[in-house]
Order: sequence, then structure tokens, then C-alpha cells
Amino acid sequence: FCRNSITWLRSRTKLGMAVPFDDNINFHKVVAVGVAVGVAIHAICHLTCDFPRLLHASDEAYAPLAKNFGERRPPNYWWFVKGKEGWTGLVMVILMAIAFILAQPWFRRNKVKLPKALKRLTGFNAFWYSHHLFVIVYALLLVHGWFLYLSKKWYQKTTWMYLAVPIILYACERLIRAFRAGYETVEILKVAVYPGNVLALQVTKPQGFKYTSGQYIFVNCADVSPFEWHPFSLTSAPGDDYISVHIRTLGDWTSQLRSLFSKLCQPPTNNDQSG
Repeated sequence: FCRNSITWLRSRTKLGMAVPFDDNINFHKVVAVGVAVGVAIHAICHLTCDFPRLLHASDEAYAPLAKNFGERRPPNYWWFVKGKEGWTGLVMVILMAIAFILAQPWFRRNKVKLPKALKRLTGFNAFWYSHHLFVIVYALLLVHGWFLYLSKKWYQKTTWMYLAVPIILYACERLIRAFRAGYETVEILKVAVYPGNVLALQVTKPQGFKYTSGQYIFVNCADVSPFEWHPFSLTSAPGDDYISVHIRTLGDWTSQLRSLFSKLCQPPTNNDQSG
């Protein structure tokens, strides 16, 4: 989500020696596994240690905790679940599980055969939008960390402190991306649909736009999805007066893009369609 920040940190700082910015997807997966392990340990400790001790504590042992949990001792596990700390934690786990499942290759690449009514649960779109559930997860995490049983003073509730930096970073990233997206429009010069499910797209080169071999750009097609931006490596030379990318049809977004341009292209000539 923060590609501009990753590029800046990799090229302008020495953090790249310790953090694998060039392998950020696998690093992201490692972090996700770490989060899953942390959530599991957090939940298990509550369910097998904290909650049972409160439920079965003697009157003498419970007395010092009454100011935090109420004069009446919690009667059952449901008491903890229905509280703000409980339901926010449960919803966060469910949302993260949805994002994790839909990110798996067999879902992301349409390898799972589901009934037609559930077909939209697979493919890149499902993966992409489910990953944006993190916005809700962050909001719930702020609530979850604020209504603590044992910490009442604001400076003891430190969750917001840990989340402030990534939230600000992501907000700046989105603002930069929105500014760049609307800064200058480009026109499509040529489209070619080649055998092998490859779409070649050639657009005008913005004035002053400079790049080097190996760089990529984000492509958005509002007729397919106004919210999705997909990265593709530039296949044109830096000295060309146009920009081109070659897009291989792999998922639902690229399939819809190819289908859209195939309808607009001229009849095939010399084994390719162009328009």
C-alpha cells in the first residue's frame, strides 16, 4: 500500500541493508504470520488464563478487581464477549481471516471452483478489496485498545501511539497517489491484442516524465474499476516519445481489460489485433 514510502526508504536511507524492501511482498507475508501468531497467543491467554481466573476467583481475590470489572463478578464468558473489548477483538479476527483466506493463490487466481452466485468471492478484485478491510481493523483496534479493563488514564492506553505513524504514513501515501493520478491525463495511442493473452498498451508520454529501464507505472481503467491501480513494468525505451506496457491476462481485472479493448480493436491483421 505504501509503494512511494518503500521506494524512498530503499533509495534514500540505509534501512535497505536490514529491511528487505525489494522483497516487500514476502516481508509482508512474514509480518502477517507474525500478527496471526500474536493474535492467537493473545486470545489463548485470555481464554485459558485471565477469564477463568476472574470467573472462578474467590470473593477475597476478586475484591481488588471490582473497581475494574464491577461489583458483581462476571457470570460467564459471554460477559467478556459482549463488551467493547470483546466484540471489537472478535470482529477484527474475522476481518483479518477473510483477508488472509482471499489472499491465498487458489482464491486470488480463480483456482477455486465455486457456484456462480459465489464467483465474486474469488479473483484479484476479491483479494484487493478484502485487503482494504484493514481500515476497519485499524479503527476497531483503536477502540479495542482504548476501553481497557485495567488501564484508565489516557497515557496508559498506548495503542493509538503505535498506530499514529502508520496511519499518517498511509494517509500521506494516498494523498500523493491521488494528486499524481489527477495531475495530468494521458491519451491512448495504440492497443494491440496478441496471441498468448497479451495486451500491449501505448499511451502519450507526459511532459517532463523521466524514467529508467525496469521501472513500472500504475494503470487504471475506470470502465473496469475506478478504484483499482495495477503496477506494470514499462516496455518502452526511456527515449521514446510514448509509454508502453505489455499486460498478460491472468486475473479478473486483466481479463476484463483485454475484453474491453478487444471489442474496440480493428479486425486482426498479421496475427494481431490493433487499434
